[in-house]
Amino acid sequence: MNVIDLIAAPQHIPQLAQWHYQQWAHLSPELSESTLIEQMNAYLTGDGIPKMFITESHGSVTGSSSLVAADMDTRTDLSPWLANVYVHASQRNKGLGKLLVNAVIAHAQTLGLKEIYLFTPDKADFYRAQGWMIVSEEDYKGEMVTIMAYQLVK
Repeated sequence: MNVIDLIAAPQHIPQLAQWHYQQWAHLSPELSESTLIEQMNAYLTGDGIPKMFITESHGSVTGSSSLVAADMDTRTDLSPWLANVYVHASQRNKGLGKLLVNAVIAHAQTLGLKEIYLFTPDKADFYRAQGWMIVSEEDYKGEMVTIMAYQLVK
């Protein structure tokens, strides 16, 4: 399965918006699927940040990952962020999550970034196995999350 830039397949934005809304709406109740579609259109405008990568299988989107400037409104001191890592339930445990994370890491390296961050409520072990380090554990909008960092320059 290949990872591609969303710019090459913008027709998947409505499906991605639906998945992302279902997965993370509890953290941003002011968002709607249509708002997410509008926000995802920003991923189609350039080669820097923001940037979204997807996986496809037989013309259908199967997963996503992004590099964004900000992902936690309570941690504006950290930037940029790996975000929107999502693999459809039917495609999980096939290595797609790792491919999608690595696509963002590679993109961040091409931008000359030194470090990127993420937060996760329940996948810290997945990221730790890929070399991410724990920065802190915090309450974020009523949910305990782990903030992690990845050193791009070692």
